[in-house]
Amino acid sequence: MNTTPQVSPAAAPIPAGPPSLEQLRDLQLPAEVGFWPPAPGWWLLAALLLGGLVWAGLWLWRRWQHNAYRRAALKLLSAYQLQLQQDNNRQRYLTQVAQLLRRTALSAYPYQPLAGLTDNAWRQCLIDSSGLDAFNGSAGDALVRGPYQAVIDFDTAAVEQLARDWIRKHKRRWSC
Repeated sequence: MNTTPQVSPAAAPIPAGPPSLEQLRDLQLPAEVGFWPPAPGWWLLAALLLGGLVWAGLWLWRRWQHNAYRRAALKLLSAYQLQLQQDNNRQRYLTQVAQLLRRTALSAYPYQPLAGLTDNAWRQCLIDSSGLDAFNGSAGDALVRGPYQAVIDFDTAAVEQLARDWIRKHKRRWSC
């Protein structure tokens, strides 16, 4: 039996003398840094992103709920248009659209005295709340004065487009 101890090459004594390439050992690299657990900065970033997503979701939900009356009004306007195509009663259509604008305005501005506005005061209220100068034209005239006249000639497409534009574009934060 051989009693001489086995010496590993890494633990072998380095002979005294000039160094040679055979005596060099490989560099020992440290262990790789793992991905988990993340650094505190990443936790903070994740918390901020999650908070931002929750806030954006709540904001979008509130905006959706806040504009429910607009969607309902646009749906009614489309129903009135379909009814007009079926029975061709233009005077009833004009009265329905004018009433729809008034009801939508009362929903949008519940604390404003809109119910008593007539003629030019109502027209100016519609213009001021939306910035649509088209209410000064023939379609606006039909919407403001038409329901109170026995017979009026108007362009149904222009009236519908003006009503649709006002429903979509009027500002919620406004006062008469």
